[in-house]
Amino acid sequence: MENKLKKIFGCTLLLLFNYCVLIAQPNITRVEWYLNNDPGYGNATPLSLTPSANLPNLSINIDVQPLQQGVHVVGIRSLDANGAWSLDNKWVFLKPYPNVGATPQPNINRVEWYLDNDPGFGNATPISIVPATELSSLNIPIDLVPLQQGVHIVGVRSRDANGAWSHDNKWVFLKPYTNIGAIPQPNITRVEWYMDNDPGYGNATPISIVASPDIAGLIIPIDVAAASQGVHIVGIRSQDANGAWSLDNKWIFLKPYTDVSGSPQPQIVRMEYFIDTDPGYGNATPVTITAATDISQLIFDADISTVVNGSHKLGIRTLDANGAWSLDNEVAFTGGTLLSITYQWTGNVSNAWNNPANWSQNIVPTINTHVVIPANRPFNPTVPNAVIAECKTILIHPNASVTVATGAQLKVQE
Repeated sequence: MENKLKKIFGCTLLLLFNYCVLIAQPNITRVEWYLNNDPGYGNATPLSLTPSANLPNLSINIDVQPLQQGVHVVGIRSLDANGAWSLDNKWVFLKPYPNVGATPQPNINRVEWYLDNDPGFGNATPISIVPATELSSLNIPIDLVPLQQGVHIVGVRSRDANGAWSHDNKWVFLKPYTNIGAIPQPNITRVEWYMDNDPGYGNATPISIVASPDIAGLIIPIDVAAASQGVHIVGIRSQDANGAWSLDNKWIFLKPYTDVSGSPQPQIVRMEYFIDTDPGYGNATPVTITAATDISQLIFDADISTVVNGSHKLGIRTLDANGAWSLDNEVAFTGGTLLSITYQWTGNVSNAWNNPANWSQNIVPTINTHVVIPANRPFNPTVPNAVIAECKTILIHPNASVTVATGAQLKVQE
């Protein structure tokens, strides 16, 4: 089986890989659920089932009688025959509050509305109603004549016979602007442009035009020779015969940088790569190269022997002789040589085998899982006193180690 990932540098990026495929899905052997607080894997309430690779239409019999009224969360997950847990599925549900108000419901005896500014409960404009428990299809008689043109908000609320106010219902509406310009449209008499800093209306660089209502296809004569290298913004606007200015149109452009060092480019002296997790500059896996100013079309092998089969990210960067790092090139790929039930030691927290935070899956291995112990981790694993560690298989890389303390056990099934 091929366990190397090949990367080709240059104008074209090419990834070549093979990966393992699980032939048959293991049976689901346990399904459990919990309410609100997760008691931990294996400790939630189990559902009765017959082990199978597919368990559709399972029912969760939740007794809501002892639950408090309000919002709750139910979570459910499953365990397969290889000891791998699924992700949790969660749903939010409501146990309704009982109606503790008056029976029958009190009448609505006031409805009021306001525009834009709320004058306070009881101070808005009332709508004439006949008190009732339901008031559908009410009309709000808004006089639009005195309103300014533009966007407005109308709010409406009601009060019942017990003095309780409803929430406000609000709507946004527009009183259209009228066309107060000349008919026909006035000519555009001036077009001006500026770069980076706006000198103010009428003070930017003018473009020679023939006054017209339509001046499409104008060219902006920007002399970039005097512009500094880098990113710039150019703005353009126009003024009509009535003295009204348009909005500014703006574009971003780049004047490319040239090599102003006057000396040869420094050589690239290091290349390194990482998969998924970036260990930091200088700490990723090195690639053997010959120092040069150009290392295009380089082919190298990326080791995926400890990578779980699935979707991953390959990151690559270089360091030059001046100590400057390149940006990271990142490429997504699908592959890996380990089964999905493989747990890899990360050792990011401590040397404790039984700490989930030290494992790639955030779960301590079980008798059904394969284990890989790579080298160059912050901590090498130790099985502490009185702890029984288990796994199906274990692969310890060169320069890596596992320590079993006195009074501890490490059981490997195969």
